[in-house]
Amino acid sequence: MAIDGGFVHGRSRGGSGNFELLVGRLKAPGAKPYVFAWVRGEIESTVDRISTLAMTQSGASRPRLTVITDGANSLQHIYRQLPFPTRPILDWFHVSMRVRYLEQIAGGLLARTDTERITKRLLIGLLGRLRWCFWHANLEKAEDRMRQVLMFCRIVVAETPKFENSLKQLDYRLREFFDYLQNNRGTTINYGKLHRADQPISTAMAESAVNQVLNQRMCKRQQMRWTPRGAHLLAQVRCAVINGDLTAKLREYKAQSEEPIRENVARFLEELQRVAA
Repeated sequence: MAIDGGFVHGRSRGGSGNFELLVGRLKAPGAKPYVFAWVRGEIESTVDRISTLAMTQSGASRPRLTVITDGANSLQHIYRQLPFPTRPILDWFHVSMRVRYLEQIAGGLLARTDTERITKRLLIGLLGRLRWCFWHANLEKAEDRMRQVLMFCRIVVAETPKFENSLKQLDYRLREFFDYLQNNRGTTINYGKLHRADQPISTAMAESAVNQVLNQRMCKRQQMRWTPRGAHLLAQVRCAVINGDLTAKLREYKAQSEEPIRENVARFLEELQRVAA
């Protein structure tokens, strides 16, 4: 299971703020990937909803679930509260991009003196192999290299203001990366080994689901603003269309509905069935 979040332009009386819509894709062996999405405040429990989805799609009461996330704090508590064992994986793309940013800072250092040029060369060398360390799960070596970079940032006396500012920026971003890894301790894996086994190592399949469910209608090229309820209901329709079970859900809705359906609603449902057929 890969989970990601997307923000929707909100509409409210007190002003227009954005709210988050949780989107993901669940892939069970031998089954078609299942897309899900909802606004958290519009359902009783995200944990219960994901638990039900995992058990339904896998056909097991205690499925073995791998959860890939970008490490955001708002998503961490979800897999920790699931009633069955989960294997959390920190998204490789986010790890790689953070390392890439550090490499760009080091590569962009404006060295004017011999001391600064030597420092720049050492920093580039240390950071140049950092991504390799994470790819092969050599966390001790990665941490050692990061600490050496921090040491250089603090003990080297810069001789020009721009070089000094860049060192401070590198120090700040590196400490931020340390905190990110600490908050997600235990979720970094041997990405290379898993990749060679043709297993997912990133939230790419969740991000593609975000594009399918959310971006085209709610964000990209659309200047519409939404209430949480409206965005939630539209997301359910989009997911049903993508999963190919819209007709079945409409039939189930009609069977469970005790009140007569108004004429305009009936016409709308018929049109949905015609499109989904």
